[in-house]
Amino acid sequence: MQRYTCLREPSSYLDVRQRLKAAQVVRFLLRLDSYVIIVEHDLSVLDYLSDFICCLYGKPGAYGVVTLPFLVREGISIFLAGFVPTENLRFRDEYLTFKVAEIPQEAAEEMESYARYRYPTMTKTQGNFKLKVAEGEFTDSQIVVMLGENGTGKTTFIRMLAGLLKPDVVEGSNVEIPEFNVSYKPQKISPKFQSTVRHLLHQKTRDSYMHPQFCSDVMKPLQIEQLMDQEVVNLSGGELQRVALTLCLGKPADIYLIDEPSAYLDSDQRIVASKVIKRFILHAKKTAFIVEHDFIMATYLADRVIVYEGTPSIDCVANAPQSLLTGMNLFLSHLNITFRRDPTNFRPRINKLESTKDREQKSAGSYYYLDD
Repeated sequence: MQRYTCLREPSSYLDVRQRLKAAQVVRFLLRLDSYVIIVEHDLSVLDYLSDFICCLYGKPGAYGVVTLPFLVREGISIFLAGFVPTENLRFRDEYLTFKVAEIPQEAAEEMESYARYRYPTMTKTQGNFKLKVAEGEFTDSQIVVMLGENGTGKTTFIRMLAGLLKPDVVEGSNVEIPEFNVSYKPQKISPKFQSTVRHLLHQKTRDSYMHPQFCSDVMKPLQIEQLMDQEVVNLSGGELQRVALTLCLGKPADIYLIDEPSAYLDSDQRIVASKVIKRFILHAKKTAFIVEHDFIMATYLADRVIVYEGTPSIDCVANAPQSLLTGMNLFLSHLNITFRRDPTNFRPRINKLESTKDREQKSAGSYYYLDD
């Protein structure tokens, strides 16, 4: 009988419900005489399934250091703080927090003047799968996150907005599908460019990647400069994802459609990528539609959310965009999961099933609780 089970990124490619089920399966593997060792970048899943956490720090490709084990909340807080108190050692200059800044009154008044765009009720059938999209609207400087299980049609909706798929039926004569300049980062990235990252950026986003503002807001935090002279076909999954995000944001567009920006990125890079996307969309006064299964990343990014309901791969409905709190409550009620916020770094934490907090929030109908 094996005593050690090692798993690497068990949440990859899974939606929120599947990630929780995978975590429960992992917990089921535990016995008094066995150990489970996991590498995981989704902090909410890591929080849910772990008993102890070791933080790793160092310089990628050069060296790495593993800390002593800490209790779960303490370990994640140490990682986010970038400081190991037991060793009096700082391994990151900045503190990573998930608190979204309050919008100043002047900015709120400016947002009222932003242009509003509407799209109609649409229906699309592909094989045995049918998707109905409810009529909705969005504004400039807004990020709309799509929440749903795998197979509910999130990518299908994104492709319809991008003009890559035509809907079968468009309902309502007053609203037409608006025509936008669209920049699209697909879910799956296949490197085919036979040259360096520098040549790729020069060819696809020449004006942007040479602009000082774009360099400081996007390329520097995503550490693209280190990849400039590498061949695109030789990049790792995480490196490809960072380059793909740079290409997507570097293309002038009205709407940025980004499918799973967290894929292949480690925990540090996910937080950095979230901040890059949010800052870029706000400053450029554009709109982003994002599909994301990392719950922490999704809640940090979202101004509005589209909740998908129905039977995956059979018949689903994409609701109109709604507020973060309302949408998260609806989505989590379908999953029968409750979240609270950590009072220190404001990250969403999954409540243990049938715990006191879980039962309290469910009885109050507050599946997503902000005021911890």
